[in-house]
Amino acid sequence: MLITARSTRLLIEPGQSTRLSEARAARLASVAGTLWVTVDNDPRDVVLEVGDSFEIPDDASLLVSSLGGPAVMDLLPGPLRLVAGAA
Repeated sequence: MLITARSTRLLIEPGQSTRLSEARAARLASVAGTLWVTVDNDPRDVVLEVGDSFEIPDDASLLVSSLGGPAVMDLLPGPLRLVAGAA
């Protein structure tokens, strides 16, 4: 999935999952419900309640599922990162 919008909101129904590949410098936030986030090659799982957010590691692929009912997630731009030598 290629998403180039400033932000994206997705509804995740119970039993449904969404794979995000190479989510560069992005932040994932729970707007409604509970999200279960699994980052590829990372032993941790992250659970986001309403209002919680998670900064996605650079170029990470992850799986996002709802936990216990429908959930709504926002995919937002991450923090601004300065590049050395950039004007």
